[in-house]
Amino acid sequence: AGRRLLLALWCSLACLNSVGAVDKSKFRTCDQGSFCRRYRKYISKVETSRGSEFAHEIDAASVHLSGNKLSAKVAQVHDKSVKPLNLELRWFKDVQGRCGITRIVVTEEAPLHPRFQLREGDVVLPEAQLQHDAVALAPSAGGGETKVTSSAPGDCEVVIRHRPFEVDFRAGGKVLQRLNARHLMNFERYRAKGAAAHAGLVDATDVDAEHLWEESFGGHTDSKPRGPAAVGIDVSFESAPVLTGLAEHATGLHLGDNGFDEPYRFYNLDVFEYALDVPMALYGAVPVVTAVHRWPGGAPATASGFFLPNPSEGFVKVDKAHGDGTPTWWLFESGVLDAFMFAGPTPQAVLEQYHTVTGWGRFPPISTLGKHQSRWNYVDTADSIAVNTKFDQHDIPYDVLWLDIEHTDGKKYFTWHPSHFAKPNELLDALAADKRKLVTIIDPHIKKDSGYDVFNQLKNMDFMTKTKSGQQYDGWCWPGTSFYPDFCNPDMRIQWTKFFALDYYPHNRPDLYTWNDMNEPSVFNGPEVTMPRDNLHKCHTGSYGVEHRDVHNVYGFYHHMATVQGQLARAPNVRPFVLTRSFFAGSHRHGAVWTGDNMARWGHLARSVPMIVSLCLCGISFSGADVPGFFYDPEPELFRRWHQLGIWYPFYRGHAHLETKRREPWMLGDEITYMVREQVTVRYQLLPTWYTLFAEWAGSGLPILRPLWYHSLDDKQAFEHANDHFLVGESILVRAITEAGTKRLNVYLPPGEWFDFWDAKLPPKTGERAISVDAHSERVPVYVKAGHILFKKMRRRRSAGAMAGDPYTIVVYGQQAKGRVYVDDGDSHAYHEGTFIYDEFEFDGAALHSRAAPPLLAFGTAKGLPDTPTRHLRVERVVFVGLPRRPVSARLSRAGGEPDLLQVTAEEAQGGLWVATVKKPTGHLGSQWSLELVF
Repeated sequence: AGRRLLLALWCSLACLNSVGAVDKSKFRTCDQGSFCRRYRKYISKVETSRGSEFAHEIDAASVHLSGNKLSAKVAQVHDKSVKPLNLELRWFKDVQGRCGITRIVVTEEAPLHPRFQLREGDVVLPEAQLQHDAVALAPSAGGGETKVTSSAPGDCEVVIRHRPFEVDFRAGGKVLQRLNARHLMNFERYRAKGAAAHAGLVDATDVDAEHLWEESFGGHTDSKPRGPAAVGIDVSFESAPVLTGLAEHATGLHLGDNGFDEPYRFYNLDVFEYALDVPMALYGAVPVVTAVHRWPGGAPATASGFFLPNPSEGFVKVDKAHGDGTPTWWLFESGVLDAFMFAGPTPQAVLEQYHTVTGWGRFPPISTLGKHQSRWNYVDTADSIAVNTKFDQHDIPYDVLWLDIEHTDGKKYFTWHPSHFAKPNELLDALAADKRKLVTIIDPHIKKDSGYDVFNQLKNMDFMTKTKSGQQYDGWCWPGTSFYPDFCNPDMRIQWTKFFALDYYPHNRPDLYTWNDMNEPSVFNGPEVTMPRDNLHKCHTGSYGVEHRDVHNVYGFYHHMATVQGQLARAPNVRPFVLTRSFFAGSHRHGAVWTGDNMARWGHLARSVPMIVSLCLCGISFSGADVPGFFYDPEPELFRRWHQLGIWYPFYRGHAHLETKRREPWMLGDEITYMVREQVTVRYQLLPTWYTLFAEWAGSGLPILRPLWYHSLDDKQAFEHANDHFLVGESILVRAITEAGTKRLNVYLPPGEWFDFWDAKLPPKTGERAISVDAHSERVPVYVKAGHILFKKMRRRRSAGAMAGDPYTIVVYGQQAKGRVYVDDGDSHAYHEGTFIYDEFEFDGAALHSRAAPPLLAFGTAKGLPDTPTRHLRVERVVFVGLPRRPVSARLSRAGGEPDLLQVTAEEAQGGLWVATVKKPTGHLGSQWSLELVF
């Protein structure tokens, strides 16, 4: 009864009158919040003045350069009595030693209240860990500006114009970004209530002074005791028709093409049955964009990036591109202006620069790359064990079983239900026998219950979030009345880690994984289904003086961080796995993300593609969408198509709402069971390729999913297919089927030759064009680019762990090809010491050569796997696809040894090509050898 009451409350508060769609009236738009509304009026005033109403100028006498830092004072043009703002620019090299990272910080001097800034190292790495770029003042064309140039490779420079204040960010002789070129910078200083008005235009409060000190929305009042504090700036991306990023929004990948009048909102929220193709906020916020620049005169296209890690509520307006590029503005409710400009010049260079300042992705255990099976909720231990057994009975591989909130004792996390899950060890043992894992959910809200030790400890240690008056804050969530820990407080996070100790959390194990949900945070009776903005946190300060508005978008980030640290404290040499719903920039350092409570609707399947690709372009490659939609019962065709697509997500989980019908694969009939078995088998056969992609993401920042244009910016046609095509790594192209009843569809192939993944005997297709293909009922269209090599394990096992000793298959596509494979123990941190294999294979048309691959940026040089049996590294076959001639035999050579003569079987393919297989070639990963074909 309690569960039904809470579910009813959740629906009534979060989704009143919702029938398959979000109730938008529950969530603010720009014009319904005073700081965004007045900023739009400020924009209108500045722009209608035609250049006369700019508010800021540089005090030329204050400009000072020391080392990699330039400082200056930003004076107010219209009111000299207002204290100038402090401006700092700092320059850094990326991990490759190139120039191209410039940080710009604007804040006020001696503010009335502290301006919140994220603690160094939490989101952005400490600057002491970054390579400083030696910069110098350069002669400028005339007076009134300051030019700073870098000495590192990349031809980077910044030009600061003094009156009006503007910043040009340049590389390769071209202006990439212009800050404050439209003179829209807004910095609302803290002030005493009732203070005299400014003498002229200083900030947006001079245009609209309503609701500076209190405002209401949805029946809730924000007391705003510190008054206005918004910060904003315009950024123009020169000659840039395409911008991507700004995860998370359920929209098309190209931000300007979406054509929204409203800005994209950043305010992490529990949005019930979220809408598509709107700029509303969702569960996470990553305020970074990648711009693609197309230069006149035929110069090659390039890319640049912009990152503004402010954790308060934000809005980013991206206008549709015009001839001069894409104009944007960025606005946040409080804090400071603290932004990074990245010079690229490729999308990969932008991501390397982003990871240089935010850190590398967390390398997950290999088991989490397999299939995940979840439901709200499996009824009890027996039901959970039965699901595990039936996967084996139906010969469908999977790796991780998930338990939702009903497995706990009254929604008290770190507990087990006293009757339904009285013997969790039986479930854990059954899973371990199949080399599988279990995930339990641990949300941030803590049930108010004097008999609950977690609650008592956190309350007694004064680690809970407080109200504006300093009292304990409570709100409603799944347990009923709940307290919300102050995860922004580092001491609270340390205490949280102790709850994961093997001797504290009953039935805990070193590889019991965790799911962090509802951590926006979700508060059923709160404003916008979250916490009041005037609540108080301690964070890294000495007292409860940080308002929730300052840190809202990192509440879930810190919850996620603390949970990961708890798993690491529990078992330091076991890789953690924690999935989070709420996230911020830098969440890639902690774990996986999913797109939240989607619906079993075709539109949600379709929008999953740009949502996940956007996350990958924002550094969060370990991401996915619930298959085949969380809410509602999927029709059989949707179920099939979504699983066919889901095997190509980096994170592949089946999940369902408690009111849906059971939808394990065998519940929908033999035909669908067979289809799921075959498709999941493909996922598992490619695990060596997937694992390599994850290593290259965690070790060098390469996104796992990529838009078609990622490697060919000058292919304009590729940009037209960003929402239903994507690349897995560089070699695999996937075309989603996004509509019911599709019989035939177009697939766009970028430049190059492309082989059909499903049928190697078909002739390759020439790229840089769209082809028309039949929609196969059992799979989506997938192609492999000629010139690449895939690594597989072909035996169908029950889990990734059961495959550990299986041999490898190497598949070579085209007459010349190259590929890399990464191998380690799959679950420890020994790779930090170089205990891994990272090999490169290259086929020159006659022989396949293996050698050590270039080091991964974050992992260093591979030192091999001395404790791994050689038989676990053996190659059992090499398949050559698309050979122009039929080989008659092969020989494998190693340095200093006699060659092994090998047999070859060859099948004639269409188009006069051949598919040849060399079985048992006696080669092993981690050693150098050559396999020569004899024609």
